[in-house]
Amino acid sequence: MKRIVHIIASKGMGGMEIHLLTLCNALAGHHQITVVAPSWMAGRFDAAVTVVPFDGLLKSRFNIVTIFKLRQLLTKIKPDLVHVHGSKSASLVTVPFLFDAFIRVATVHGIKRQVGLFRHFDHIIAVSDAVKKQILTGPRARIDSSKVTVILNGVARGLHPVIRSPITHVPPVVLAVGRLVPVKGFDVLIEAWTCVKDARLQIAGDGPEREHLAALIKKYNLQERVRLLGQRTDILDLLTQSDLMVISSRREGMPLVLAEALHAECPVVSTAVGGMVGFLPEGVLTRSEGTEALAAKINEALSDLPGFSKRLEPLYRFSRTEMTVESMARKTESVYEKAVESPR
Repeated sequence: MKRIVHIIASKGMGGMEIHLLTLCNALAGHHQITVVAPSWMAGRFDAAVTVVPFDGLLKSRFNIVTIFKLRQLLTKIKPDLVHVHGSKSASLVTVPFLFDAFIRVATVHGIKRQVGLFRHFDHIIAVSDAVKKQILTGPRARIDSSKVTVILNGVARGLHPVIRSPITHVPPVVLAVGRLVPVKGFDVLIEAWTCVKDARLQIAGDGPEREHLAALIKKYNLQERVRLLGQRTDILDLLTQSDLMVISSRREGMPLVLAEALHAECPVVSTAVGGMVGFLPEGVLTRSEGTEALAAKINEALSDLPGFSKRLEPLYRFSRTEMTVESMARKTESVYEKAVESPR
């Protein structure tokens, strides 16, 4: 059993935060898990996970008080390994001399323009092959490929196999999921809906763009066809009740909702960005960015939902073994062993 400290500097719930919750709860049965996170995350983990609320993480990554308090926390806990999530957390624990004594692992959840700071880590977890490629080829990276491991997002397997009805809704129900931030491209998706044939769109998630997106729905007179559902904890149920899922991101590593959609056997349309390229079949990806291309692909999918779903059947099967919480936790433990045992 190892003492593992996870660190996240996050302002709201999204895929990275759900990934952390799921991973820590799964690891807690085998290791002593402590999470250092803003106070809003307290109470969300299983009882076996120790949460240390630290709102200083929400301040600037250059805040010297935050940096020294974080070091004091780690010195007191004496972890065998520190595992950070996101670039802000990563930058905090790469301050020269202050954190060098700790074995450090970072999970990179998305495509990053600046990856140089990750060379200070003993090991790096990438959530997709595209993220790994960016880490190894980014400016000033100088990172050995042996120090980077791809571990796909995992979701809990249900007790019973998913059984989807062959009957679609009339009109069809389309789901999009994610934190309401510009990178998710929900503004483009809403505009694209003006060119989508008779279908209803539901967007699950919350964030700073909510008012802007609500204004766009009103601007395009889509109040009867587009709904903002807010933050939801029943995404798998929403997916099983939807005819199609759309990922409209401008940048993306490998969204957690994609793993959830594959488990729910819900067909997917996605922009051709990040980890989706090379993972999803070409036929479900948009050919170019923009509202027209996205609307055209959605219309194509809605005209042949069984055919679109058939293209994804190999990934449905793949997700049942390789995109599970158990697989994610097991592979993460292997990274820990490698990081602890490797000479520094």
